[in-house]
Amino acid sequence: MSQPADKHTSILAVDVESYGDVRRTDRHQKVVRDGLYAALHRALDRARLPWGYHEDRGDGLFLLVPDVPKGELVASLPHELAAALREHNADHGPETQIRLRVVVHAGEVGTDDNGKHGRDLDHAFRLLDSQPLRDVLADSSGVLAIAVSDWFFEHVVKHQPAANPAIYRSYTVRQKETKTTTWICTPDSPRPVRAKPSLRLPAVQLPKLPKVQLPRPRWQAVVLTSLLLLAPTTNLLAGAAAPDTRCANPVQLNVLTSTEMAPALRLLALNFERTSYQADENKCRQARVLVMADTYGGAVDALGQGWSGGNDLRDHGPEPHVWVPDSTVDIDHVAARLAKVPGIGATLEQRPGIARSPIVLAAPKSVVDALRPVGGQWVTWQSVVQAASSRGGFSRPDPRSSSAGMLATIAYFRYRLDQPQLTPQVMSAESVPRLVHGAEREIPFAPNRDSGSLLCTIRANPGQLAALVSEKAVIDYNRGRQLGSDCSATARPEALTPLYLRTDSPVQDYPFVVVRWTDRPEHHQRRQVIDRFYEYLMSPSAAADLRNSGFRDPGGHIGRDEGQVPALPRPLPVSPESAFDEVESAAVAGSTHPRVLFAVDVGQTMGAPFQRGNRVQAATELVRRLLQEFGDTDEVGLLAFGRTAEDVVPLGTGQTSAIRKAARPDFPLTAGNSDVYGAIEAGMDRLRADRTADGTDLLVIVTDSATADVSQADMPALKAKVAGQGPRPTRLLVINLLAGACRSAGLTDIATAAAGRCIDLASVETDAARLANLVAIGLWR
Repeated sequence: MSQPADKHTSILAVDVESYGDVRRTDRHQKVVRDGLYAALHRALDRARLPWGYHEDRGDGLFLLVPDVPKGELVASLPHELAAALREHNADHGPETQIRLRVVVHAGEVGTDDNGKHGRDLDHAFRLLDSQPLRDVLADSSGVLAIAVSDWFFEHVVKHQPAANPAIYRSYTVRQKETKTTTWICTPDSPRPVRAKPSLRLPAVQLPKLPKVQLPRPRWQAVVLTSLLLLAPTTNLLAGAAAPDTRCANPVQLNVLTSTEMAPALRLLALNFERTSYQADENKCRQARVLVMADTYGGAVDALGQGWSGGNDLRDHGPEPHVWVPDSTVDIDHVAARLAKVPGIGATLEQRPGIARSPIVLAAPKSVVDALRPVGGQWVTWQSVVQAASSRGGFSRPDPRSSSAGMLATIAYFRYRLDQPQLTPQVMSAESVPRLVHGAEREIPFAPNRDSGSLLCTIRANPGQLAALVSEKAVIDYNRGRQLGSDCSATARPEALTPLYLRTDSPVQDYPFVVVRWTDRPEHHQRRQVIDRFYEYLMSPSAAADLRNSGFRDPGGHIGRDEGQVPALPRPLPVSPESAFDEVESAAVAGSTHPRVLFAVDVGQTMGAPFQRGNRVQAATELVRRLLQEFGDTDEVGLLAFGRTAEDVVPLGTGQTSAIRKAARPDFPLTAGNSDVYGAIEAGMDRLRADRTADGTDLLVIVTDSATADVSQADMPALKAKVAGQGPRPTRLLVINLLAGACRSAGLTDIATAAAGRCIDLASVETDAARLANLVAIGLWR
C-alpha cells in the first residue's frame, strides 16, 4: 500500500511538567489533560493559527502545522499560550495546575500505517525530553519554557523581531545518540537580556565641493545627485526595509475577576476581541484581553497592598487594569486596606455592575419540606437558623474564598449579633466571640470552598446537605455543569431548590472597576479599550451570554430555561465602614474546635458558704453553665485540685456529658490546703502535651485562693512558664470566689502573663453570662 510522501512541516511538541507526580490522582490527571487541550486551543485561536494534525502522548502531544509561516509559532503564540495556562491555573488547585515544556522545530515528517515518523520528529522529542529544558522550567517562576532547534533559531527566530530573539539562551543537549544545540526561553518569566555591543560606523569626511554658480536645476536632478553622492559612504539604500504595513501591537488589557465569573468573562473577552477585529478597517487586532481569576482573599490581599508583594506576579498574575469582582463589598474591603497603607497611589474607579446573582439557600427536597417556604420560594434568617440548629447539615462558602462567602457571613453575623452593621466597634464587643462561635456551630463555613466547590461536595452527598451559595452556582448544579476547578460536569442531578431570603438578602452585583495607578502616566489607548470593553459588556448580546451562563443581567432578568424565579430581592445594604478584616478573622477563629480544661479547687476552704450554698457548689454550677458553649466535637476535661491535681474527666472529645455528671453539687472535698499555683502548672502541662490541633487552649481555674501564699511560690518562674507560648497558644482564666484574692494571691499577674484574666466572682447568676464571654474571648479572639 502506497504511503503519502514526506512533507515539510513545523512541529510543535508539548509535555506537562510533573504529570505523573504521585500527588496527582487519575481525576487530577484528567483535569490536567482537559486543561492542556483547552489552553492550546485557546492560544492557537488567539494567535490565529490552525489546529493541525496532532497525536496524544498521555502527558503531552505533538502538533504539525504545515501551511503557516514558521515565524508565527514563535511570535504571538508563546505569549498566548502562557496567558491561557495562567488562566487555567488561576481556576485550579496545585494538583491540577499546568506548567509546560514546549519544543518548536521544522522538517520532513512521513506517514505510515502507524502514524507519523521521521528523524526531525525524533529530534523534536529529544529536545523535549532534554535535561536543559527541564532545568530551565524548574528554575523559572513562569508556566512555560520553550526550546527551539538550532536550525529553527538560525533560520527563523533570529530574523523575527516579534519573537524577541534576545531572550533565548543556547544550551548543549546530549540525549541518547543526539548531541546538538538548542535555544531556550521562558516568555512569561524572561531573564535579563544580555547587553548587545554597540556598532560604531567609521566617520566619513565628505570632501568640500567648490562653490559653483549653476543654473537652477530641476528638483529631480538635485535629489538624484545627492543620493548618488551618499551612496558610496553609507549602506542606507541597500539596507532600507519597506515601510512596515503590518498591524500595530494590540493593547494589552489585564482583567482580574473571581473564579465564578472567570469562565463567562473569558468567553466575553474573546467575543470582544473578535468584534473589535471585525470592526477595524484594516482587520487589525485592537486588544489582547487576559482574564485572570483569583479568590476573594487573594484579590483583596494583592490589590490592598497595591500589587506590590514580592510574589504577587507569581501568585496572582500581572498587574490588573480592570477588576470585575463579584460584589461591591470587595471594593470597599480593598479601599479600606489601601487607606491603611501610605504611599500607594492606586484608585478604584467603579462603574455599574455587569450582572447580578443573589445569595440563596440551595436546599434538597427534605430541607424544603422542613422549612415550608412562603410561596415555595421565600424564607427568613430566623427559619434558616432554626432549621440549621435542629437538623444540621447546613454550610456556607469560605469568606476568604469568594464574595458569596463574605456576603453570606456578613448577613448571617448581622442576624446573629442583632446589629444593623458590623462596624469595628460592634466587632470588638465582649460578646462577639461567643456568638460567632455559636453561629459557626450551626452554619459553618466550608474552608477553601467557594459556591461551586461547595455544591460539588453536595453533589457527592445528594439529598443530605443545604448551603448558602450564589444563585448562579445553583443553576450550574441543576444543569449538571462543572462546579469549581475539580468537579467535572455530570448528568443532571436531582435538582436543588433555590430559596430566597425575604429580607436582608445579599446580592452579588459584579461591578466593573478601572484600576488606576497614579504614580505612572495614563495609557490613553488602553483607556479607550477599557471604555469599549465595558460598553461591550453592557450590550444586549453580552447580557444574553451572561444569562445563558447562569447570571442575571443588570436588570435582574434570568435565562428562560430557569423556570419561574422571583424578582431580584432587595439587596442587603453593607456599609463601606464595615470591619471586613475583623469579620473574616472572627469567622476563622470561631470555627476552630476549642480545647478547654476546667480545674476546680476542692480544698477544705471551698466548703465555706457562698450565696445560697457553698463555694464548691458555686464552682460546679459555673462549670455546668460554661459547658453549654461546647459540643461533643470540642475537647474538654475536668481537673480537681487540693494539695495535688487529679484528672476527674480526661481531656478529650465527647466528654461534655461526663463532665456534667461529675460536676455535681456534692463534689467531694479534700483535707488540707490547696495549691493553686501547682494546679496552674499541672493544667498547663496537660494542655501543652498535644500540639497537633489548631486553635487556642484555655485553662479555667475556679478557686477561692484562701490558702494561696505568694511568698511560698516562685512567681517569676511561674509567670515565665505560663507566658511561654508555642504554635498553639495556651491562655488562662482564673475565677476567684473570694473577693480581692485575684490581686492578693498574685493571680492577676499570672493570668495576664498568659494573655488571660482573673475575675473575682460576685454571683453565679449575675456573672455567668460575662464569664461565658470571657471564656469565648480566651478561645476565639
